[in-house]
Amino acid sequence: MKQLSNALGLLLLSTLLAVAPLAQAEDYLVEVVFFGQPSAPLVQGTPPDLDWDANAIDLASTARPDVRSIDKTRYRLDEQARKLEQSGYQIYLHQAWTQPLDNELVVALHRGRADNGIYPVQGLVRLSQDNLTELQVAFWRNRPTAELGLQAATSVISEQLHQTRALRVNEVHYLDHQSLGMLVTISR
Repeated sequence: MKQLSNALGLLLLSTLLAVAPLAQAEDYLVEVVFFGQPSAPLVQGTPPDLDWDANAIDLASTARPDVRSIDKTRYRLDEQARKLEQSGYQIYLHQAWTQPLDNELVVALHRGRADNGIYPVQGLVRLSQDNLTELQVAFWRNRPTAELGLQAATSVISEQLHQTRALRVNEVHYLDHQSLGMLVTISR
């Protein structure tokens, strides 16, 4: 009887040890709403490099099974995005996806058609964890100077939102810039 008890104990322990890494590898759902502030003056930032997404996973074309867009019916920030639009804000990008918590993983997002490697809206998102869960974002809104009626040394004027923020799971966080803003939520 004691041998059976020891065998069952070892079996239970080995099962728990085998399942523990799976519990830690749980996917996160990340959702971002990138928008422009109404009537804010254009605050020119540094344009993105042409290889801005060289070390990132392009959400639109990745074959990784652990990084994938989710169906829009599962978006959690729809109501907040709708309220922003009703208040005159312009939504540039609203995207959600699942991913593992991997400090080396950077997800690239973009909207519109690229002109010489630069999209009208593009961004990078890194979700990491040391002591706290942190989100690092770099997003650009790029507009041709001709569209703005400007004579400039470059053909594109960029506005940039770049921030790092500690996040709590299942809360909506607001990232602010003079002319841009972002709502972000992460959940399990």
